[in-house]
Amino acid sequence: MADPLPWPGLLAPSAEEWSLRGGTRSGGQTFLGHEQVVASPTARWKAALTVPCLTPAQVLALRRVIALGRTTTWLIGPYEHPRAPWNRDFVGNALTYRQRITHPELETGDTASGLAFRTAGTASLGSAVFDVQRVRGGVLEPGMMLSLGARLHTIVDLPGGELANPGRQGPPGILAVAVRPWLRDTYPAGTAIEFGAPVGTMRLASDDTAAMSLQLARTGTVQIEFVEAF
Repeated sequence: MADPLPWPGLLAPSAEEWSLRGGTRSGGQTFLGHEQVVASPTARWKAALTVPCLTPAQVLALRRVIALGRTTTWLIGPYEHPRAPWNRDFVGNALTYRQRITHPELETGDTASGLAFRTAGTASLGSAVFDVQRVRGGVLEPGMMLSLGARLHTIVDLPGGELANPGRQGPPGILAVAVRPWLRDTYPAGTAIEFGAPVGTMRLASDDTAAMSLQLARTGTVQIEFVEAF
């Protein structure tokens, strides 16, 4: 598979839906009618984006996406900026990338990146739990999304708990996180983990998705469906 392309910034969605499909397997029903269900490593991301095409540049960018078709993969993910584990200032406000640029005094002299998380040790293929080293960043919570090696994951549990309460500063340290889907690859210690703008490797779900219907041949709103690509 060729390297995935960055998703065009012009094609920002006005609405999005991200979900995991096929994350469980059924063993069938017992004689009493009870179904046995277990977690499966075959979970696969599916996304549906609503993209406004209001300018000629947006129409041209989407035409290119359609022409490249399902054989092309894209780096695209949900808009997680408001829910990322940002550090906090002394009154509890999030120190996002933009705030760090416009209000450097809030950093109290520290000019480091707003978020810096990485794997604390080797994170093995198929693992559902791995250790994260927080160099700089806020408190992690179940439900947060991250990307690791161009693959999307959702935190479902913190087996050892957090080192601080939600809304407080995230002290540097190592903590275990449980994720779904299970890891798609093996990542060495020190691999960067992205929370502020996570992306996954996706492709168009079908040949006829993203069809454009432009009002007066000028503008329109397009529905695009993606599935995770391997």
